[in-house]
Amino acid sequence: MKSMTIGLCALVVYAAGARAQTPGPAPGEVQKQLQALQQQMQQVIQDYQSQVKKLQDQIDALKAGQASASVQTPVQGDQGSVPPIPSAPPSPALQNPAISVLPDFTYSGGNDPYWKSQDAFQVREVELAFSAAIDPFATANVYLSLEDGHLHAEEAYAAFPGLPGGFSMKVGKFYADFGKQNSMHTHTWFQADQPLALRTMLGDEGLNDVGVSVNHLLPTPWMSDLTVEVTGGRNPDLFGGTRSDLAYNIAWRNFWDLCDNANLEAQLSLAGGKNATGHGTGLGNLSVTYRYKPLASGTRASFLWRTEVIRENYRAMDGLTRSTGAFSYVDWQFTRGWFAGLRADYAEHPSDPRMHDKGGALVLTYFPSEFQKVRLQYERIHYAGQGLRNAVVFEYGFAIGPHGAHPF
Repeated sequence: MKSMTIGLCALVVYAAGARAQTPGPAPGEVQKQLQALQQQMQQVIQDYQSQVKKLQDQIDALKAGQASASVQTPVQGDQGSVPPIPSAPPSPALQNPAISVLPDFTYSGGNDPYWKSQDAFQVREVELAFSAAIDPFATANVYLSLEDGHLHAEEAYAAFPGLPGGFSMKVGKFYADFGKQNSMHTHTWFQADQPLALRTMLGDEGLNDVGVSVNHLLPTPWMSDLTVEVTGGRNPDLFGGTRSDLAYNIAWRNFWDLCDNANLEAQLSLAGGKNATGHGTGLGNLSVTYRYKPLASGTRASFLWRTEVIRENYRAMDGLTRSTGAFSYVDWQFTRGWFAGLRADYAEHPSDPRMHDKGGALVLTYFPSEFQKVRLQYERIHYAGQGLRNAVVFEYGFAIGPHGAHPF
């Protein structure tokens, strides 16, 4: 229609110009030309209307098909509590969880009893990580650990991040929110082993149990949240009363941005429950973390300093025993992929606080990429009753699969 109008205008302009240069045609000839143009215009309009009708018929057919496809199978029962049945089965790709495999290999030498109790060359752990959305309301995370030929569930829980009132929740088996280091998996450690205080006071597995964890963001001017956890209380070094004797943990975390390049995090954690003697065990943890990462340097420089102090009160038949443990370490990234670390350790024996171990470690770590880790560590520790012991540890690990990010 638009092109016909333009053509008509051009024809009129051309005819007017030609008329100005040559003698005009007879009046009868002009009348014939106008009639011919009018017939052409009517034909173009009819063709245009026919095409519009065809397009409208196609649109109506698509709308009718979409309406029939969206009809859902009626749901029996309470429509307010049962989600509607989808009109088509979900894609198989959405049903399959994301799977990652993270092996960790070590070689150790020296006379440190912790490392000498293991093979010189060993596959220390192979972690299998599974994660997926259960439905629009919850996600699932499962971490299986293969150690010494035995497979066990390190963590397996469902997370509900969007509960009413700003709450979130975890249900299943998980690491307790007790300080920062306790909940870190092996491949995320800043050193090749756990600090002395955790190994001596919390045991090899740390605080890890089945239960419920509820978190709530507090209405403070700074970033602050509160976590309350109830678990089965089955840590062999700390808890283990009767079937109904549960363990409890509460963690108050605070976070401050000091500037664009640095932040400070402080967390106070308190845990308690009944032990195997039928009496109570109480734990306290104060964790402080300072992070510095210049925005201008990108991935080429960073600095982290973390300190944790643990206090344990263990009551038994013969009275109350108090012990203290602490560790502090720095992790300095001095160029892209390269990190240097230093750790100081102190731990009193819960069975006899007069006996304590102390020492430290020097660490050099290289990340060829975010999927590989190469580490060299030297440890020197004075064990109570054994004297100075040394160890050199070489660690290598890699990750395959879409392993997600860990908590900050």
